[in-house]
Amino acid sequence: MAQQLPFDFSSLTPATVEVLRSAKRRTIALEVHPNLRVILRAPVRCPEAVIRTFLRSRAEWVTQQLAHFRALPPRPTLAPNALASRQRLLGVAFEIRLMPDASTGLQYDSGVLSVNGRHARDTAATARALIEWYRQQARTLFESLVDAWHAHPRFARYERPPLKIRAMRSRWGSLSTRSGMTLNLLLIHAPLSAIEYVVVHELCHLRYRGHGREFYGLMDSVLPDWRARKLLLEVSTG
Repeated sequence: MAQQLPFDFSSLTPATVEVLRSAKRRTIALEVHPNLRVILRAPVRCPEAVIRTFLRSRAEWVTQQLAHFRALPPRPTLAPNALASRQRLLGVAFEIRLMPDASTGLQYDSGVLSVNGRHARDTAATARALIEWYRQQARTLFESLVDAWHAHPRFARYERPPLKIRAMRSRWGSLSTRSGMTLNLLLIHAPLSAIEYVVVHELCHLRYRGHGREFYGLMDSVLPDWRARKLLLEVSTG
């Protein structure tokens, strides 16, 4: 059950709050996303007056979060706007070198990704080859990280979620009891420690669905420096 609720958090920060109600929820939770979505999760029968009172109590925090995300540079895209531009793998920039006369394929060595043969002969083919290369790197790395962190004593009691990787506009990751864990392909641009933060964050949802005190207590227990890693993710993906 969704509701759009206009709300002025300050004279400079008007926003529309997306209110999502659930029969299973017993508390109110508020989220601000990098794409400037403000989401409030509430019980089905929670009165709107209570919701507005809660929003007023959190207005300063929401204003700060929106200002923070507005100030960040835009996230990178996978397909290069210009093939001469530098791309990133695990936070490290590398150069794309087009080699149309070489054997078809992609080869990475010492900060240079050589795009060879038919993959180098037109822009669309190069973009497709680059995205597929990123997917291969992401699949290998993300699966290993989920395996490693799922073995942690706080997560091992739960079934290891299957992993999906796809490009997402507004989330770095998500977890569903039905479909498993989804990680954003764009994470492959970020440093390893920042990717680990997202993996641990999603694994914590095996125990707690929302982002309440218990959830963040588990985050603190498993990954004490998660706040620094979260900041690294935000500043390194611009």
